Amino acid sequence: MDPQQNAARVAAAFTRLHHEQLAGIPVLNNRLRVECFGFQLYRGRVVGILITPWLMNLILLPAKEEDWIGLKPGSKQEHRFPASNFLFMLNRVDGIGCYQAHSLYSSMYDFRSQEHAREAAQSFLRAMMVEAGGSDGNRYAGESPGRILSAAANPYLPERLEVELATRAEPEALTRRDLLRGSFIAPE
Repeated sequence: MDPQQNAARVAAAFTRLHHEQLAGIPVLNNRLRVECFGFQLYRGRVVGILITPWLMNLILLPAKEEDWIGLKPGSKQEHRFPASNFLFMLNRVDGIGCYQAHSLYSSMYDFRSQEHAREAAQSFLRAMMVEAGGSDGNRYAGESPGRILSAAANPYLPERLEVELATRAEPEALTRRDLLRGSFIAPE
């Protein structure tokens, strides 16, 4: 079970999905491409981060002796890592088979480049593999996979992005009156 071979297989399957089924949809950040980052063996399973133009997930592949084919897609399982427990959702994709995913980011619009996304992935992996201190060791136990995370709410973001997001102005709410008056249309 070579992590790099598995990373190549996952990347190929999601690249095909991107080009064949998702091309042109508005949720894509076109500054990003499909990439598997930091794939490694952990307790007999391959784990790593999948970066795509539409999401970033922590991916877990079954150990050599495991067979997840009997598990129902969408079923959830908790897995222990040094920092905490993480809740994963079972998925199936052609070219990969069964895998489990824990959502890190969805949408990817806050990432300005592939390198920026890689920095966030690296930061998350580094933090995930450090033993949690104190009684807060299970801080992720209740999170659900697929959760849409605001980049500003994620502790694993590179500091540069945190500062950038903090200084970004919030758009003013559009009132019903403004809508009826057409005030949302920018002057030409």
